[in-house]
Amino acid sequence: MRINPKFLYLIVLISISLIIILCSLLVKSEQQNDIIKNKLQELESKIAQQEKIHATAIATAGPGVATSPTDQKIKDLSTRFVGDDRSLAEKLRDFTAENADHTNIAIACKVITELAENRDALTDEDLKWLYQTQTNLEFKRVIAQVASFRGDNHLLNGYIKHLQPGLANSNPNERRKALGELAKTHYVGAAQLILPLLKDEDSSVILDALLALRATGNEEQLKALEPLLKHPDESINWLARDAATNLETLSKKARMRVLAADILLELPPIAMQ
Repeated sequence: MRINPKFLYLIVLISISLIIILCSLLVKSEQQNDIIKNKLQELESKIAQQEKIHATAIATAGPGVATSPTDQKIKDLSTRFVGDDRSLAEKLRDFTAENADHTNIAIACKVITELAENRDALTDEDLKWLYQTQTNLEFKRVIAQVASFRGDNHLLNGYIKHLQPGLANSNPNERRKALGELAKTHYVGAAQLILPLLKDEDSSVILDALLALRATGNEEQLKALEPLLKHPDESINWLARDAATNLETLSKKARMRVLAADILLELPPIAMQ
C-alpha cells in the first residue's frame, strides 16, 4: 500500500518539530545544570573562605582562647581563675549586676545552660542562691529551667507563680504577655494556670492561651480543648485542633521536667559584638 505524500510530509514535519523541542529542552536543562553547578561552586568557595578565616583566627589566638568578645565573656564566666575566690554563681551574680543589658543577660543565660549538666562547677545550691539574687525574669526563668532539668521544679513553680497575677490583669495585652512568658517554660505546671484563659472574653487572648498550652501541656489537658473545637471563630477552632493533635502524643508524664532542647529553644538571642 502506497502512503500519501501529504501524510509523509506531515510525519516528517512532526518529527522535526519533536526533535527541535527535545533539543530545546536539553539545552535548557543543560543551562539550568550549569547555573546550579556555578551556585554550588560559589557556595563551596564561600564556605572554604569562612573555614580558612576561622582556622586563621584560632591559630592566631592560640588553643582555648576565645575568638570574639562574646566568646571571651562566656569563657571567663565558665572558668575559675587562680587569685579569684568567687564561685561561678558569684561571678554570674556580679556580672549581671554590672551588666544588666539584654545582650549580657543573654550571655549569662547561655553560660547557665552550658553548665546544666556540670554539678561540680555549678551546684544545685548555687542555682537556688543565684536565682534569689536576680531581678531579670528571663535569667530567672533559665535558672529555674536548668534546676528543673536536673530534677527540681521548686524554682520553676515559684517562677510561674510570679507570673500568675498577669493572667488576671484587666488589660488583655498584659494577659497575653503573661501567657507568652508561661509558654517559654515548656513546663506542665504552667499549663494548669493557662487553662482558665481558654474561656477568656478576648479572642486574641484565647489564641495565645492555645499557643501557650500547646507548648506546655500534655494529654491531661485535652478535655479542656473540646469546647473550642466547635468555636464559631475559625482561627480558634483550627488552633484548638492543632493544639489537641500535639498534646495527644504526649503522655501525662510528659513535660514534668524541662528538656535541654526546650531550654535552648527559648534562650534570648545574643547580639553580635
